[in-house]
This record gives sequence, structure tokens and C-alpha cells, in this order.
Amino acid sequence: MEVRTDDRRRHHRVRAVFEEAFELCRPLLDPHQGIAGQALTHHIPLRVREHFPDLTQEEVLVLSIALRAAWTRRRLRG
Repeated sequence: MEVRTDDRRRHHRVRAVFEEAFELCRPLLDPHQGIAGQALTHHIPLRVREHFPDLTQEEVLVLSIALRAAWTRRRLRG
């Protein structure tokens, strides 16, 4: 049996900036810092684009979705 060693991950630049982007977007993800208890997640792609202009549109979208998912997971873990 052959073992596959190729890496299926594609968005290496997104992974490289993820933690920095998470800290940058934390206020937008937090509903307590939003308006009427609503997070401002629709602003995440704009903030990401401002601070990481070399990312492609696809990478900005992937990063935005990953940030929201990470916020939810981290919040649920405590």
C-alpha cells in the first residue's frame, strides 16, 4: 500500500498571516463590541484587504471564513 505524502493544503499565505489577522479582526468578531449585540463580521474582508493587500480575493474570502470559524471554536472552548 502506498502512503500519500503530498500536502493537500493550498492557502499557505493565508496560514502565514492567520494569527495576525485574527488579532486584527477580533473587535469585528466580538458581538459585545459590535452594534446592538451584533458582530461586525461583514467588515472583516475590508480590514483584511487593507492590511494584507497582496492576498488574492480568494485568499481574503478563505481567511474571512476561517477567522469566523476560529472565533466560534475559541469562544466555545472558553
